[in-house]
Amino acid sequence: MRIPISRLVKELNLEAHQLREWEKRDWLGEVVKDPKQNHQRVYTEEQVERIQLISQLIQAQRAKGIKRTDLEEVEAHLLEQFGGEVKRMDTDLVVAPQSLNQIVELLMGQNQKINELQQFMQQQPKQQLPDPVDHTEVLEDMKTELKKSQEREEQLLAIVQQLQTDLDELKKAPAKSKWKFWDKD
Repeated sequence: MRIPISRLVKELNLEAHQLREWEKRDWLGEVVKDPKQNHQRVYTEEQVERIQLISQLIQAQRAKGIKRTDLEEVEAHLLEQFGGEVKRMDTDLVVAPQSLNQIVELLMGQNQKINELQQFMQQQPKQQLPDPVDHTEVLEDMKTELKKSQEREEQLLAIVQQLQTDLDELKKAPAKSKWKFWDKD
């Protein structure tokens, strides 16, 4: 049973333009126009379920204060709930025979290179991996440098705090004349 758009928008309190926008985003699949109902869009039960899910997600986003619809979230939920669909798309693409011949030649060349690489790999002697390198000294040096860096940072923070305190004290001091007249106080 297919449900016409006029009934659907009333029941779900939606706008027809919203449904058309969701169709453009390919969230609803292929929507049919029924000639028996004045060529109105009609929706299957699965499409109605999709519409309800999309509507609920958007309402939840609005409740969270999200004003623009998070399209990725909607698409992720649709994929999770309904899965993906692969469908054949008819195109008017014309391919010249030379193009196909070139593609075949490229594939054959690629296969030849793959075979050569496989033979090369088989001919290579199996070598053992080198012994692992001990980096404990380097690690200890890095830890020491990190500790020194942290100490320098603490010292700099103490200097910044002292400067802030001095600045606050200067702000509390009475204002002096900004003008100095020829070494006279």
